[in-house]
Amino acid sequence: MTTNKKLLVILDPAHGEEVPGKRSPDGRHREYKWSRERLKEVDHLLKALGYTVVWTNESDTETGLSARKRIANTYAKKDSSLVPLLISLHNDAKGNGTAWETATGVSVWTSTGKTTSDIFAGFFIQRISEWMPGVRRRLYKDEYLERDFENDFTVLTGDYFALLIECLFQDNKDDVSLLEDARFCKRVEDWIVDSVEDCNNHVNQKTSK
Repeated sequence: MTTNKKLLVILDPAHGEEVPGKRSPDGRHREYKWSRERLKEVDHLLKALGYTVVWTNESDTETGLSARKRIANTYAKKDSSLVPLLISLHNDAKGNGTAWETATGVSVWTSTGKTTSDIFAGFFIQRISEWMPGVRRRLYKDEYLERDFENDFTVLTGDYFALLIECLFQDNKDDVSLLEDARFCKRVEDWIVDSVEDCNNHVNQKTSK
């Protein structure tokens, strides 16, 4: 069977169940669990579309950022016909996790500097308002290739393209209510899949020239 899916999608879930502070101040929302639940659905949807999907960590515990990067690098080198794209899904936080805050929104991070990862991030950013109407897009700049945030977060610096998604704030009461809403969570999953399709279409266009 032939396929036009040129991306190898590397899913990177947030933290682990034992990592302190990665939860809402009242403890009811857990970032590690929310991230894994969303990515499991994304995995299913992407595979149904013909994508090759792998994970940096399939357990509920934290394996360490260096281990995640090493695993992602190994996958990225296995098949030179596929373009590796890592997607790390997190919730943001303004404070230290002990009090409710007011910061809100969704941001997409890449490694420092202008890279192809910024192009991929642009597709995700463009789709935020479509799939999550009313949610703030936290942009760094308006200029193309500079709209995302930049960071040297370990899993963003491997031998692959990579995005870190910070989806709403786990120390904002209204955001946590959305993160607990099944309809909103489905929108997040569909947003990721739709954006991956945009990234894949971009790769197809570039490789067909």
